[in-house]
Amino acid sequence: MTSNDWFFGLDAGGTKTRLFARSGIGQCFQLFGGPANVFRQGRKRVASNLSNLIKDALLNLPQGALRAVHIGVAGVSVPSATTYLSTRISSLVNLNYSFPISISNDGVTAIEGAFSGESGLLFIAGTGSGVIAKTGPNISDILHVGGWGYVIGDEGSGYSLGKRAITAIAQALDGGPSTSMTHFAESKLSIFDRPSLLAAISHPDWKFQDLAPEILEFATGGDEVAASIVREETMLLAGQSKWILSRFPDLPPRFTIIGGLSNNQYYVNSLSEAMNTIWSAGVFMAPLATPAEGAAHLAIRQFTDSAAAQSEIQRL
Repeated sequence: MTSNDWFFGLDAGGTKTRLFARSGIGQCFQLFGGPANVFRQGRKRVASNLSNLIKDALLNLPQGALRAVHIGVAGVSVPSATTYLSTRISSLVNLNYSFPISISNDGVTAIEGAFSGESGLLFIAGTGSGVIAKTGPNISDILHVGGWGYVIGDEGSGYSLGKRAITAIAQALDGGPSTSMTHFAESKLSIFDRPSLLAAISHPDWKFQDLAPEILEFATGGDEVAASIVREETMLLAGQSKWILSRFPDLPPRFTIIGGLSNNQYYVNSLSEAMNTIWSAGVFMAPLATPAEGAAHLAIRQFTDSAAAQSEIQRL
């Protein structure tokens, strides 16, 4: 590879998309684009958003050509979706030369970046949640549990924490356990009785996940109701790792956390404490690289593997 060879890795999430570009000699830059969750935005809009970001990145290339792209897309779970996206994006980018586009679930790129291609256990803790393990050297050696969405899952997620916070506030209004979160609800959310609470959560702009930072702040400050919610939710998320560890007991004893909640030390400590009761050998480590960097690594591997295969064909 040379400085003229460029590889794009995209981490396409429900809120924004990050593109990490890397040359064959390690030059890097990054750009950000719009949301790209197949379930929320639909395939057509996701393809448009991703292709626009790729075209913007191509304008920023100092020199050289794009050799390969790998994209981790939230909500991708069926082959037809990946086939549509790769074909559509290639058509929309419309370069005068071809380049391979590979697509995976965003969890694959997340764990690739977190452990620099090695094995380990990863928790996704953002608006949604899930647990992923890489159990071997290949991209196929990925096991994903949880992550079923807010309707039936996403334990320990920002959405779940926010929903539990509102539930606690509602119960306090009913005469249940008191919590300082009720004062926040009154002063910041104009929630002070049943009608105002129901009106607030019925508003089309209401987002439960927006309350996650608040409940974590109250838990940090010693509010027992908030603290118990965080403990219970992180224990539920940690508990999902049992299903992986029972199948792969020799998994390297390390785990990490990505997503918005990973930036809160109280949350990280709570999840780590929960994991200690499940996997005493497991040690928390910070992610080594971002999901977008993991995607770029997979793009490079795709290119080098293809080049090696072509070289082998030529020798036959």
